[in-house]
Amino acid sequence: MKLAVYGKGGSGKTTLSASLLQFLSYFCNFRVLGIDGDHNLHLANELGATETDMQRGEQGTARDIGNDLEWLRAYFAGNNPRITADLPMIKTTPPGEGSRVLKLSEPAEWRQRYVTVIDGVELIRVGDFTSEDYRKKCYHSKTGAIEIFLKHVWEDSNEAIIVDMSAGKDVFASPLPTLFDGNIYVVKPTRKSLANAVDFLSHAKNFGVSMLVVATDISNCQEVAAIESQLERPVDGIIPHDPFFMQRDSLLLSRPPHVREASFAVLDALYNLTDLLRQLPLHDWDKILTRMLYHHEETAASWAGDKFNEQIQPGFNPFKHVKFEVSV
Repeated sequence: MKLAVYGKGGSGKTTLSASLLQFLSYFCNFRVLGIDGDHNLHLANELGATETDMQRGEQGTARDIGNDLEWLRAYFAGNNPRITADLPMIKTTPPGEGSRVLKLSEPAEWRQRYVTVIDGVELIRVGDFTSEDYRKKCYHSKTGAIEIFLKHVWEDSNEAIIVDMSAGKDVFASPLPTLFDGNIYVVKPTRKSLANAVDFLSHAKNFGVSMLVVATDISNCQEVAAIESQLERPVDGIIPHDPFFMQRDSLLLSRPPHVREASFAVLDALYNLTDLLRQLPLHDWDKILTRMLYHHEETAASWAGDKFNEQIQPGFNPFKHVKFEVSV
């Protein structure tokens, strides 16, 4: 499954992303890949990364996909003849014949270039602004790398890719949310967090994006009721207020505790949430492809230019040659 986690800064978005990655890996025996899609770059720290982890031995520090777009595009384009100097890959370009469409688990050059392993969890980062970006680029120029990656790397039924998204509703300026099996909004029982949730969920509804809502830092059922009343919908998951989460952010500890050290209350909440997530529908490959083509045609019509429609190969299904545990 592919999951995106959204929320106001301070809502517990990154903490939940890290907790889910560790929980699925340790307790559910999933292969997991986390993508830090926030320019604050906190996910590695939340996963307990050490300097040794980040250095990766002889490999050296991993590159950030958002700052390595030229290589990323060329790599996944492969020898697709519809991607040329005149028609370069853009973030909505669908895979075509000759493109690299890969399974998450298979050995591949992108893994050596981008992946850092932290206590069994694989991590790649979009990256921060560089000196060349200042006054020239917005962060969307980097998050397009997530779209390219997610179109070309696919997971089996016992694998998960979880993206810790940047805060804010500007994500709806792209079709990125439609690439996920589940979109999760994290809300705390505070006025500011709830106001942001109401606004974000309204935009999601307008854009046809289904959302799951997870309430965090919950001390009692009255807080849950207040959130549900304001959102006019039930929450899908509840993460309790617990000393475990305070320890994860403590300056007194050299690294945050792993989720295996969490209280029974936290583990029970994560079990309930992962049970819900595992009930998400399996990939509908025809629907995924149809949506990709629609968004690329929409992009061609709105700003890229009609010539980019030539990147679509009529009748070609890029997923048929990749053998997944779920049927294509």
